[in-house]
Parts: sequence; C-alpha cells; structure tokens
Amino acid sequence: MKKLIIISLLIACYSLLPAVFDDYQPSARARGMAGAYTAISDDINGIFFNPAGVANNGYEASLGYSNLNGESFSKFKSLALPKKLGNLGFGIRMLDVDFEEHTLQSEQIYSLSHALCLQKDIHSEINIGYNLNYYRLAWDDDDSDGAIGIDLGFSALLHTRTRLAFSVTNLNKAKMGFENQIDLPSKLALGISYLPYDKVTTSIEVKKDFAQETEFMGGVEAQILEPLSLRFGVHQNPATYSVGASFSLEGVKLDYAFTLHSVLAPTHYLNLGYRY
Repeated sequence: MKKLIIISLLIACYSLLPAVFDDYQPSARARGMAGAYTAISDDINGIFFNPAGVANNGYEASLGYSNLNGESFSKFKSLALPKKLGNLGFGIRMLDVDFEEHTLQSEQIYSLSHALCLQKDIHSEINIGYNLNYYRLAWDDDDSDGAIGIDLGFSALLHTRTRLAFSVTNLNKAKMGFENQIDLPSKLALGISYLPYDKVTTSIEVKKDFAQETEFMGGVEAQILEPLSLRFGVHQNPATYSVGASFSLEGVKLDYAFTLHSVLAPTHYLNLGYRY
C-alpha cells in the first residue's frame, strides 16, 4: 500500500512538471506585502525579486523557511549572502516534497547576482542588475535534470520618494526535460513604490507569466517604532491576503508573514537575517 501511495505521488509530481520552479517568494517581508516587492527590493532578498536591488546592499546574510499552505510534505528554504565585492550576491532556494522518509521531488535554484549603480545624486538613483541561475530538479529515483537561466532587473529612484522598477525572470527561456522539453516559468514584473510619509512605503505591482495569466498585487509597510515594522498586502490571481511584521535590533532582523489563501490552507513565512 505504501508503495502504491508513493507511486501515485510521484505520478502527481511528474504531472505538475510545468509548475516547478514557480515563484515561491522566499522573503517574509515581501510576502507580508503580498509580493509587491519589485520596486522596493532594497535588502538581501532583492536577489530573488529584482537583482538591481543588490546595488544598495552592504554585508548581509539571511535564512528563510516556510511550510507552504500548511502541507507537511512541502518545505521551502532559502539562503542569501550578498557581499559587497563589486555588489555581488549569492542565493539558494529549495523546495522539497517529502513523504515519510522519502523525498519525492526536490527543486533547487542557485543564483549568482551582480548589480551596478549607473547614476546617483541626492534626489535620484538608477540601478541595473542580473542573475545567473542554475535550476536543478531531482526525483526519488535519483534521476535529475538541470538548466541555466538569466534574470534581469532595473530600478530608478525619482525625487527621493518614488521608485520605478521592472524585472524579468528566465530571460533566455531555459528548458528542462529529457525527451519532451518544457519551458521553465518566465515572468515580467513591473512595480512602483511611493513614500507618502516618512517611514511609510506603499507598493503596487503587476506580474505577467508569459505562458499563463496576469497577477496584480499591492502592499503597505509602516515603521511603527524604531525596531518594529508592520505590513499588509492583497494579491489577485490567486486571491491571497497577507500580514507581516519585522523586528530589528543591533543588526539582527526577524521577519514574519502570514498569508491567507482563498482556497488552500494559510502559510507562515519566517526569515532571520543579520546586517553587518
């Protein structure tokens, strides 16, 4: 019986192959704003959203974990380590589908990020960045496949308070598969963020999957106290509602987000980072 269940789950994993390497949003801060993060992207997790944001990073490291939609078999982990050596960054995203002691499917994305500041003055800033990604997909039977993809990002700060940005994931339309190759997800994200008041950030974003539909999202972040920030956001297609909070002290930052799905069980996101 156990073998039958495992085989059934494996068949389900293969049937969902076009959905692998989807956008799992490894940042609890971004998730707290419903993913409207392309135009903000000013911290370590810019590697995963808009590589142009790496241009603003110093020395920082972060770990993340989530149990997606409350399912015991799905675990998402992330690691990001940008280092200010020509504004380089390195990130890993991992998603495992487990059943008892078996890992039925494992996804990993290894990202090397580089960003440049093209222009900067007291009122404006223009950044550009890119990622080189290695995608690896492995199954329980030890079969695996890999592909290389490229992301591109751009951001422009106007008059200190408004930031326009875009990012393209899998620009080269990398494929994966043996006999029947399948395109990995490619997405274009356009975002704008605005600071109506000091320590308050609003952001809206539209994201287009070249193979599927368009997503709309928006979020707000407000620093209530010196160490505490609160967030909320709304995402359309699929419909989700998110809230989140951050606590920072002496360079250590703890981010948490809670996302309520219209159909699936809710998801908790957690990041622990250190800026030095």
